[in-house]
Amino acid sequence: MISAYDNRAARGTGQLHLMLRLGDVRICYAYIRKNGCSCFKAALGYPAATRISEIACRHRRRWFQGHDAAIFVWRDPLDRLLSLYRNKILDRIGADDILCRYRAAMGREPSDFESFVRFAMLGVDPHCLPQTAHLRPMLYTHAIPLAGLHRAMAAIVGTDAAAAFRQPVNSSAAHPVEVSDRALALVHAHYAADYRMIGRLRQD
Repeated sequence: MISAYDNRAARGTGQLHLMLRLGDVRICYAYIRKNGCSCFKAALGYPAATRISEIACRHRRRWFQGHDAAIFVWRDPLDRLLSLYRNKILDRIGADDILCRYRAAMGREPSDFESFVRFAMLGVDPHCLPQTAHLRPMLYTHAIPLAGLHRAMAAIVGTDAAAAFRQPVNSSAAHPVEVSDRALALVHAHYAADYRMIGRLRQD
């Protein structure tokens, strides 16, 4: 279900938002890593490996810019962290930065998912920030579950302009990962705000 999400009471300032024009629609998009962001890069004509700093130079949303839709993409926090772990730690795809931060913070090489969760809780890598930390205090017209991204974008910008969202980009390989009870408890504690947000969205 695609819902609006009123975040105007939030205290934080949020993270990077981009301005996209897809079809004839001006979109304010909250950039959240591991939530389909490579599809948005593709929609703008950039390869998945393009650094977001390069894209932001041309597409950062300015305070004075109007928009027709304000959107963000969300997913279950455990699924998101598992995807990140598979992509960066097991497959080592574009992983140099996060591996450097892991070694500096943890003093060792990544070993298992529970250790990775403990690293995520330190907040030293932008991939690991809670989804709610990316959002600005504003009204989002569309809070889009990752599983329904193509359908939602087709409804917003039209089928042709949504072609880049038809297939996942830069998806992780399906490596089996052991999730201990302790790791699960840590994920639920650290990403409690995300779970509350998702609970609100699922009630609408």
